[in-house]
Amino acid sequence: MEIIFSNHSKKQLSNLDVRIQQKIIFTLEKFKNNQPVDIIKLKNKEDEFRIRTGNYRIQLHKIEEGFLVTKVGKRENFYLVFL
Repeated sequence: MEIIFSNHSKKQLSNLDVRIQQKIIFTLEKFKNNQPVDIIKLKNKEDEFRIRTGNYRIQLHKIEEGFLVTKVGKRENFYLVFL
């Protein structure tokens, strides 16, 4: 299984504190190695998942090779929907 970052998610990750970046990368490594993480499928979204790591969330989209990280952010701003 491969985990790929989109350009937007790379930028979001780089804007975070280094300690938070390490925590997110560690959680993704655990997920990649089939260790337990807090992951759920998003409602009304096909092949999209969310991983919780502390107060931060990682949005993943299932692709053939593995998973594409599409969004990384703080919980307060993660679920905002623009109308």
